[in-house]
Amino acid sequence: MDQSILGARVRERRRQAGLTQAELARRLKISASYLNLIEHDKRPIAGALLRRIAGVLGVAVDALDSSGEMRLVDSLNEIARLPALQGLGVETEALGALVGRHPGWARALAALARSEQEAWNRARALGDRLTHDVFLGESVHRMLTRIAAIRSAAEILVETPNVPADRQTEFQGIILTEAKALTGVAEALAAYFDRIGEAERSLTPLDEVEALFDANANRFEGIEAAATALHRQIVEPSPAARLAAARELARSDLAAEIDAVLGQGQEIATDTARARARASLLAYGAHAILAPMDRFEPLAASLGYDVEAIADAAAVDIEIACRRLTALPEAAGTPRFGYFRANAAGAIIEMRGLPGLAAPRYAAACPLWALYRAQQSPGQVLRQRTLFPTGARFVFLARARPAGPAGFGRPRHYVTDMLAMSEASARLTVYAPGADTLLEDVGPACRLCPRKACPHRVEDPLGE
Repeated sequence: MDQSILGARVRERRRQAGLTQAELARRLKISASYLNLIEHDKRPIAGALLRRIAGVLGVAVDALDSSGEMRLVDSLNEIARLPALQGLGVETEALGALVGRHPGWARALAALARSEQEAWNRARALGDRLTHDVFLGESVHRMLTRIAAIRSAAEILVETPNVPADRQTEFQGIILTEAKALTGVAEALAAYFDRIGEAERSLTPLDEVEALFDANANRFEGIEAAATALHRQIVEPSPAARLAAARELARSDLAAEIDAVLGQGQEIATDTARARARASLLAYGAHAILAPMDRFEPLAASLGYDVEAIADAAAVDIEIACRRLTALPEAAGTPRFGYFRANAAGAIIEMRGLPGLAAPRYAAACPLWALYRAQQSPGQVLRQRTLFPTGARFVFLARARPAGPAGFGRPRHYVTDMLAMSEASARLTVYAPGADTLLEDVGPACRLCPRKACPHRVEDPLGE
């Protein structure tokens, strides 16, 4: 946790409780000067002392130490490096303090940046359609044709004297017919743009859903407990039938637990995000029904967290095994996993966060990640030992799988599932890197990566 967030949060919670520094320090059995250093980010705070402070202030530890706020700091740090903000002297070193002291303003800034990015993407998509869309081209041509006919008939009526009455009626009829046709073309265009708007709105960024999962450490106890009781109802023999049955059970029997999560989740602020979150929680529930944690956790540990072996033993797809690994309860000796899913275009379409690993939300991720390399070898798990510019080391496990309907003559499309873990966590698994394992230099994204000499760079780093 960013210490500047913790210090500011302790100070705000103390003030809300009506306590002076001296009084809180007395209850904590520490000196007032030491508490002052904590509140002003001069001394670290964690473990037992953090729990004592939370207890005295009457709040949960999560109220002081929030992974959702770390995600917000990551987002603001990325926003600060956007081209439009360069030269403004944004104090990136103070982002933790901003989030800790004024979380509402921090969320507002992130929301504004998200909205601006959505508007830019929508304008770019519409611009591309205006340039290349056949329907639009034909519609504009038809409009110009109708307008030319109306103008010609009107010019004759206005500029030609003594037009016979029958001819006047004929030209007026032309104007009426063409005007009606023009109205039809305009209505078709309006309906078309309405559909485009609806499609673009469905592409809302996943930040809110990801923040919900982050705030719960990718684990929802209520759903887990209810899903465990439903596992015995899955009797279908084939994996596809089992998954379909689990999804139906999740829809019918886990609705109350899912509504409870959505009702408590302050991270979900928009209707689109709520719909996405519900779909993600339904998938979470179905996977928990198929692989209840009381069975999955010991199985995964016994297999050294080998995702292919786990999927085979639990009779689930690799994707489900990956997702369940991210939901493992936090405990000493248990590795912690993050999860990414990307499509063939390289877009990250789903993400479950991992502390310390900041993935870009306003740019494409680093092309050197195994997440993208895996599509060159579908069906094979690729291990990648990575070194980020910050010095952090992670191990990535990526596997591409076919997506969409299968059949002779159909094109093959692939998506890639990737697990991420710190190198320390990897040493608890069968994927532990050896001393001779290649250590690859990677970054979060070109815009955020300081490695100027990288031969794969496609954009200059921001802030230079």
